[in-house]
Amino acid sequence: MSSRSSSPFATAAAIVLLMVSALPAQANPAASFQRDLVELLECRASPATMQAVTTALRGARYGTPQERPAHLQGWSFTPSGDEEHTTTLIDMPVTLTAHGIPTHRVVADDMGFSIPIDAGQRARIVTGNGLRMRSSSLREPFQVWSPPEASGDASSPGAIVVSSDGEGYRVGCDYSGPMREARVPPRWRETASAGDIGAALECRADDAAMQRIANLWERVSELSPLAWPDNVRAVAEREYRADGQEMPVMVITLEQPVALKGLSATSLVLAYGGYLAADMGDAPLKAVLDATGLGAADRQAEGYWMREASREASSGYTRVQAFSVIPTDGGALLAGCMTSEARSAD
Repeated sequence: MSSRSSSPFATAAAIVLLMVSALPAQANPAASFQRDLVELLECRASPATMQAVTTALRGARYGTPQERPAHLQGWSFTPSGDEEHTTTLIDMPVTLTAHGIPTHRVVADDMGFSIPIDAGQRARIVTGNGLRMRSSSLREPFQVWSPPEASGDASSPGAIVVSSDGEGYRVGCDYSGPMREARVPPRWRETASAGDIGAALECRADDAAMQRIANLWERVSELSPLAWPDNVRAVAEREYRADGQEMPVMVITLEQPVALKGLSATSLVLAYGGYLAADMGDAPLKAVLDATGLGAADRQAEGYWMREASREASSGYTRVQAFSVIPTDGGALLAGCMTSEARSAD
């Protein structure tokens, strides 16, 4: 068994390494374990209970059947998924009820433990718990419903989370502590503020702000929606066309708008090669041009407006930033900053 295939349990068991606890002897180990597992699935488990359940399931998964305790005999553990999304399906000979849903299956992955649910159960749980959706077209899970950070219940050990891989739904928990903290590498934890993004769109961001924007992009493109900054709602690949030319980009949809020259925008457009813009939605072209100060002298032959904002020479290269407004063939209006580098003339 490769180390990669053990990652769901290794992740779920990360908290175990930080705690040392033993449960008292129980008169009915099977009933006690099942009760603890339900507590874990329903976001009510204490750290000691999380440790005990995770350790027992991990031991049953990787040990021999003869080594399993009597209350885990007959449980099956089936690996699923690919190298990037390893999942273990735990099928039980007993029926458990979690979140009011009877189940014979528990799923373990890098988000923790969960149970399968159908669309109707998903809708009930999402509505009943006030969860919001985040979506990504870049990696699984493609959709996650979780509480906004500001509304989290500090008294609860965990927060209920619903996820979808595009084929089905699961409900589980996001527990505070080492597992949650480990989701985001330290180098990506400081991300862009609305002020940073507005400055970058207007070609006036400093290097520190641009690094925070790079951290934001790394988090939303590489990590689960549970690890995104709170203001990000969705990430998707998209293709614009301008003057007949294709523009493949990534679009980040924000919960709260950012300001560009006093205009509000909630969709950020990023393209490889140094382009950051805002999709201005239904804002009229004249209003955007008036706000940005671009005029007839800035209109290019290709049908967009551009004005150089800065030019800096360093180490044999010249870095140029230019503010632009680009009407697309589909009716969208992109406003933002183009950055290019060229070797300086000798």
